[in-house]
Amino acid sequence: MPGFNRKLRLLAALITLLMLALGLGCRGFFVHPTLTALTVAPTSVSLIEAQTRQLAATGTYDDGSKKDLTGSAGWTTSDAAVATVTAGLVKAAATISNPPGTATITATSGTLTATSTITVNTGPLTAITISTTTPNPAAGQTVVFTALGTYTGSTQQQDITNLVTWSSSNTAVITTISNGSGAVLSTATSGATTSVTATLNGITSGALTITVQ
Repeated sequence: MPGFNRKLRLLAALITLLMLALGLGCRGFFVHPTLTALTVAPTSVSLIEAQTRQLAATGTYDDGSKKDLTGSAGWTTSDAAVATVTAGLVKAAATISNPPGTATITATSGTLTATSTITVNTGPLTAITISTTTPNPAAGQTVVFTALGTYTGSTQQQDITNLVTWSSSNTAVITTISNGSGAVLSTATSGATTSVTATLNGITSGALTITVQ
């Protein structure tokens, strides 16, 4: 009997040691990484009046991991008369007086902050310039266009590719252009041309000639 009791005591001691080891291991396993850095992208944005832009906040932790904190971070603006922000979505004011307005958007997570500078340009739109890197596409190829707008009170052109209305003079070459992207018809013949223009707020760009290879 004494030998049996000794075995029970040894077994109990082993179980206790095992439970302690498991407890320590679990605590080590479930240690939460510490946020060490916060960044906002892009760090600077130029908008036209009433335009929106989504910012992203990314956290870096002491174990080297990264996490999207856009939805959980706190967002503030230095000047709501220039731009507001909700969950990282920046909206430019509908009206800005000369010169262009600037606001600092700040993301906060814990004790860390990161910023992005928002510049809102005044209107009205005075000119549109369009371009493409593929002026001589092959039949069936997609052509990507870019439209840049010049606004009163600003020397920096704005990307308005997704705001303008695009048109193609020869629908046998490019039928429609949506958000700056238009496909050359597979039936388009070599040497066929079309003139592409972009229009916004009564302003129309100069024509860009596209010639099929």
